[in-house]
Amino acid sequence: MNISRIAASALAALILLCLGWGAHADERILRYVSNIEVAQDGVLTVTETITVRSEAREIRRGIFRDLPLTAVGANGRSYRVGFKLLQVLQDGRPAPHFVRDSADGVRIYIGEENVFLQPGIYTYTIEYETDRQIRFIESYDQIYWNATGNEWNFPIDEAIARVVLPSGIRAIETTAYTGAFGSRDQFFEAGTEDDGNTVLFSTTQSLLAEEGFTIVVDMPAGSVARPTGAEELEYFLADFRLELIGGTGIVLVLFYYLWAWIKVGRDPAKGVIFPRFQPPANISPALAKYIENRGFGDGQWVALSAACLNLAVKKRLKLEDDDGDMTVSLLPEGRNGEAPGTGLPRGEAALEKWLSGRGSSLTLNEANGNSIQTLGSKFTGAIERESGGLYFKSNWTYLIPGVLLSLATFALLVFFGLLGSQQQEFVMLFLFFSVFATFFSAGLGALALGSLNFPLRLIFTLGFFALGMGIAATLANLITGALASMIAFPVSVAILVAINIVFFLIIDAPTTLGRKFLDEIEGLKLYLSVAEKERLNMSNMPDMSTVHFENLLPYAVALGVEKPWSKAFEGWLASAAGAAAAASYDPDWYSGRSFDARRVSDSVSATAGAMAGSFISSLPAPETSSSGSSSSGSSGGGGGGGGGGGW
Repeated sequence: MNISRIAASALAALILLCLGWGAHADERILRYVSNIEVAQDGVLTVTETITVRSEAREIRRGIFRDLPLTAVGANGRSYRVGFKLLQVLQDGRPAPHFVRDSADGVRIYIGEENVFLQPGIYTYTIEYETDRQIRFIESYDQIYWNATGNEWNFPIDEAIARVVLPSGIRAIETTAYTGAFGSRDQFFEAGTEDDGNTVLFSTTQSLLAEEGFTIVVDMPAGSVARPTGAEELEYFLADFRLELIGGTGIVLVLFYYLWAWIKVGRDPAKGVIFPRFQPPANISPALAKYIENRGFGDGQWVALSAACLNLAVKKRLKLEDDDGDMTVSLLPEGRNGEAPGTGLPRGEAALEKWLSGRGSSLTLNEANGNSIQTLGSKFTGAIERESGGLYFKSNWTYLIPGVLLSLATFALLVFFGLLGSQQQEFVMLFLFFSVFATFFSAGLGALALGSLNFPLRLIFTLGFFALGMGIAATLANLITGALASMIAFPVSVAILVAINIVFFLIIDAPTTLGRKFLDEIEGLKLYLSVAEKERLNMSNMPDMSTVHFENLLPYAVALGVEKPWSKAFEGWLASAAGAAAAASYDPDWYSGRSFDARRVSDSVSATAGAMAGSFISSLPAPETSSSGSSSSGSSGGGGGGGGGGGW
C-alpha cells in the first residue's frame, strides 16, 4: 500500500514537471510572411508580417528589425539602395517605433522603452519601399531577395514569400534557397497565383536561428523600366564615390608634389666624379657622413665612431679594448695646453669638451647608456647647428599642402564612405597588414637598394610597396571575404600614404655647395674603396704610408669603406716593409689584444664596427607601453535580408 502511494506521488510529480517544462516555451518566430510588390519602375513595396511568441525574456518590449541598405549587382559589386518606411503595426494597430541609422543600414525598434509585454503571441507588420533592387541582366530581369534575412536571433517555424510582378508579367524561372548564409539547400515549394502574375514560395522545414530564406524570380527583359542615362550617371557617381574621391585626391596630391619637387627638390647637376686622394677642405669625417647621408638618420653612431677615431689619430684620444668593452679616454698632452675643443671641427670639439667635462674615461657599455645618449645628442646637435641649410635644404614646408590635401581626401572618403561592418573589418585588416608592407618596402628600398642610383631605387621601392599592398589586400580579402568594391577606401589611403612617404624622402635637395662636396666625397670614397690592381693605374696617386693610411682611415670608417682601405694598407705593409716588419705595426691610437698587425684589414674593420655597435647596444632601452583588447545563388546572397531580435 505504501509502495503504491509512493509510486503515485512520483508519477504526479513527473507529470507536473513535464507540464512545467511545456509551459516554459521558447521564444521564436512562428510565422514570417514577406509580400514583395514589384512596380514597373523597379520600386519594391515590401510588407513583412512577423508573428512571434514572447516569454518576456528577450522579447520584453517588442522586436527590432535590421535592414541593410546595400545590394549586390550581377557583377558582384555592392551599392547603396533607397529606403522609405511606410508603416509599422502591432497586432493590426499602429505601433510605437523608432529608427536608428547604422553603418550597414537601419534598425527599426517596435515598442516603447518603458512598456513591457506580457508573455504571449504578437504579430508585427513592417511596410517599406526600396529601389535599385532589380538586377538587369542581358536576357532577363531578376529579383534576388532575402525574404527573411540570415541574422535573426530566433528560429523561424514557417516562412512564406509572395512576389507580385508588374501587371501582365509572368515569371520565366524561379528558385529559392534555405539555411545559413551561403547555403544552397532548397527546402521549399513554390507555385503561382493570379494567372501567373504572383509567385508564392514557402519553406518545407523550419529555419534555425541565423538561417534564412532567399527567393529568386526571373522575368523577361524589359519587365521593369531600366534606368535612364541621367539616372545611370547619378548611380555611377553614388556607387563609385570612393573611387572618384580617392582618385581625384591622389591626382591632386601627386601633381602638387611633382610641382614642388620640380621647383625645389631636384638635385643640382652632378659633377665629374674622379678619384680624390685627400678629403674635401674643412670637412671632418663625421661631417662627410652627414653630407653623404643628407642628415644623420641611422648613421649617427658611425659618424661618432669616425670622430673618435679621428681624435685618436690626432693623439687627442685613446681607444682601448678591454675584454670586448671599448673605452674612450682623453689624452690632454695632445692639446699642448689648449682648452678642450680648440682647433677642432664642431662635432669633434663637442666630443672632446664633453669627455673633458666628464672628468673620466667613457666605457661603452650599458652602465653608461644614459651618458652615451647625452653624448650622441650633443655631438649631432653641434654638427647640425653648424650645417643646417648649408649643404642641403629639407624643404619640409613644401610637404604641408600635400599632407593637408591627403588629409582632406581621407576625410571625404570617411564622410562619404558609409562603410558597413564587413567593409570596416576589411579596412582595419588591410591597414593592419599595410603597416608591415610599408616597413617591408621602406626597409628594402633604404637598405638593400642603397647602392643603386635614385631612379632605380625609387622604382624598386615603389615596386616592393605595391607588392606589399597586394599581399595586404589579399590577406584581408581572404579573411573577410570582402568584395572588390570594398578595396577603394584602403587602396586610396595606401596610395596617398605611399606618395607622401616617397616625396618626404626626395623633397630635400643639396645646395650648390652641398653638391660640390658630395662630388668630392664620392671621389674620395672611390679612391678609398678601389681594388689594389686598379689603384696602380691611377695617376698622381700619393705613396702609401702609415701617416697617409691613418689620416684617411676615419673617413673610410665614416663612408663605410674601411675594409678595402685597410686591405690596401695591409698589402703595402707586406710588400714595402716585409712580413716581419709588417707584423710589428702597432698603432698608438688603439690598444687591445684583438689587434693583429698581420691582418690589419680584419682588425680595423672589427674595431670600427665594434665601436659603432657598442654605442648602439649601450643605449638605454626605449620605454614601451602595453595595451589589451579584447546561374548560381545561395541563402543570403540577394538584396534585403538583415535580421533582428527582441529588446
